[in-house]
Amino acid sequence: MSDSEGTNEWSTDSENEAEESLGTQPFMFEPEASDSSSSDSDDEINDPESRLGNTTWCQCGHCVPMPTCMECVCCCEIQQVVAKKNHLQSPVVCITLHPGFHNVCLDMWVLQAASYVYRQQYGTSARHGSFHDQMRHTAYRQLVSWCWQWLGRNNRVVLPACAVAKIRETFPSNGNYVGFEL
Repeated sequence: MSDSEGTNEWSTDSENEAEESLGTQPFMFEPEASDSSSSDSDDEINDPESRLGNTTWCQCGHCVPMPTCMECVCCCEIQQVVAKKNHLQSPVVCITLHPGFHNVCLDMWVLQAASYVYRQQYGTSARHGSFHDQMRHTAYRQLVSWCWQWLGRNNRVVLPACAVAKIRETFPSNGNYVGFEL
């Protein structure tokens, strides 16, 4: 076999020698995957209990520890909430930083009007309680309407811990909060 058979007629001898000594090295300039980062996410998927008592699962930096595994979810993990965040020209890292979040979920006057519509629609089955209880309940409903539009009767979704924390901070209770219920 001659030297010219294995080489390209357009390449020089020095280029061919470099190729032969290095060989093809795909992904040569890509960073190597870290074993710890993949195992952490695998652990959380395989063991949701690892989310309890901490916020290592939070990607937005605004979540708080929640009492159940099911409630330990960040706004960055929920497709409908991510879509709402990304709808802005300059997307925000957390749904609570979205300019619409305050208006839709925290504004007392908007929540009062929304609660009247809710009571008109559901009548006596509408939620009763203290003013803050009613505002929190309506704020949760507003967040669902804003991100999911309409779920249908008796359909529920888990809300991001960051949003729940901000709503609870704005409309506090005596510390006895009811978590997510199916």
